[in-house]
Amino acid sequence: MLTKGNPVASPHTADATPTVLSQSLRACKRALWFAFLFSFAVNCLSLLMPIYSLQVFDRVFTSRSMDTLLALTSVVLIGYVFYGAIYAIRAGVIARVVEWLERVMAPRLLESSIFMAANSGTPMAGQHQRDLMALKNFISGAAPSLMDIPWSLLFLMVIYMINPILGVLTVFGILLLGGAAIVNEYATRKPLMRANEKAVDIMMQADMLGRQSDAIQAMGMANTVIDRWRELNAEGLTLQDRAQERSAIILGVTRSARMLLQMAVTGIGAWLALQNELSAGGLVASSILVARALTPFENAIMLWKQFISARDAYHRLSGLLRAVDVPRGDTRLPAPQGHLSVEGIYFTPPKSAPVLRGVTFNLRAGESLGIIGPSAAGKTTLGKVLMGVVPPTHGTVRLDGQDIFQWARDDVGQYVGYLPQQVDFFLGSIKQNIARMQNDMPDHMVIEAAQRAGVHELILQLPNGYDTMYIPGNTVLSPGQKQRLGLARAIFGNPRFVLLDEPNSNLDGDGERALMMAIQHLKQMGTTTIIIAHRPSIVGMVDSILMLRSGQVESFGPREEVLERYTQPQRRVGTAEGGAA
Repeated sequence: MLTKGNPVASPHTADATPTVLSQSLRACKRALWFAFLFSFAVNCLSLLMPIYSLQVFDRVFTSRSMDTLLALTSVVLIGYVFYGAIYAIRAGVIARVVEWLERVMAPRLLESSIFMAANSGTPMAGQHQRDLMALKNFISGAAPSLMDIPWSLLFLMVIYMINPILGVLTVFGILLLGGAAIVNEYATRKPLMRANEKAVDIMMQADMLGRQSDAIQAMGMANTVIDRWRELNAEGLTLQDRAQERSAIILGVTRSARMLLQMAVTGIGAWLALQNELSAGGLVASSILVARALTPFENAIMLWKQFISARDAYHRLSGLLRAVDVPRGDTRLPAPQGHLSVEGIYFTPPKSAPVLRGVTFNLRAGESLGIIGPSAAGKTTLGKVLMGVVPPTHGTVRLDGQDIFQWARDDVGQYVGYLPQQVDFFLGSIKQNIARMQNDMPDHMVIEAAQRAGVHELILQLPNGYDTMYIPGNTVLSPGQKQRLGLARAIFGNPRFVLLDEPNSNLDGDGERALMMAIQHLKQMGTTTIIIAHRPSIVGMVDSILMLRSGQVESFGPREEVLERYTQPQRRVGTAEGGAA
């Protein structure tokens, strides 16, 4: 569980704590039990053909009765109609289970993936959806075959009733195939697990290369990075081939054994028939029944790779859901005034040194603060903690007395605005993106936010103005335009607390002037504003400055006082260099 003492738990952490996934699968238990009972009916009706063959050879041929043949055929035809109907019902039940699981889990996994990406900086939503697909494929494809295994006892009982010797021979075949399945598990489990883990790394590497395509093309790195990716992929293929080779050998041996067993049943059955201990109908029926009894066990070996993949996917998804299982409040709180209290914030990523150490400060409603400091000082991490994006390891951030991380996100979101360093938008119109993808927002609120951010004229110059569709990944908008539109999104709806992280990193002169006007407007509106900046030039309009270095507060106070301490060492260095010259 992700708590303040464990900010980012490993997805592979072993824990017996129930997750939404395990609870959802338990909720499907009743439907799967119905499917299991339908499998019983399907297997019972599968006895129609061997029984029909037995009766035709032993009764119709001896009595030469056409009426008996017609009666038997009619009964079997009716039985196969029911067989088809029950088979379809079973498939429909399983399909509904898979569809329900998709409806319940896909949005929750996407939410969890977003949360984990905010913590780790590594987006893996695609992998988590692929894991869900592996589970769904196993339930819809492999589960029906596995449901047939217990009902193989039906066929074994009928074979034993026809002739005990053939029954014992069938038991031997079932034990042989069961043993092969166990051997297959031990022979392929580790290589398949390692291959699946490597496949996840390969997909993450491919996604990363896609995100850095510009740098790769510009600096001629394509061949180098592709070669490195090819080496990583080759390791995964080697592990996969090793597991598949072992499985193929075991499957080949078991298939040969099954065919030999069927031949043995036919040969021994013929010998028993010659000894008048088995009828011709019994011989034909036994051959059919033996094949039907052994097929589910052979299928289990063929489906073992799918089972391993589904099992690994389940553990990864359970680890993800357990890691982001953070209690959030449900109470709808009144709109805050903007008083911010930061109480002893520590943040330590897993297996890493602390990034933030004892950060403490207070802002009254309407005050503005600039957070400055060198690279790797922890400024962006502090910004995420202040916005409630990630939980602190220790300490609390309170907005009007309420722990901002415990505040329901869909409630507190309307009162806060956030401009991250890397700005991008969602599939939809510019208007929808400024309105935070809310379709019921009045147009005048969107236009007002754009005007305050100084991007109204810029938007009007787009092909369709506010209705221009944005497709992620295209180059319609420059980084500077995205940053300015992101500012409009951050201040949409008159939030009471706004945080801007490096808001001028991609801006030109016009953009800088528009940003300054937007910050001035926020101050006039009494909005508590925090600006994170690498350089002190952007924070000339704030009330206070917090100097952060190595995750600790080095200085905090009025703007002029802190900036004087911050710039003095630089002046001394410049003077010394001038004197030396």
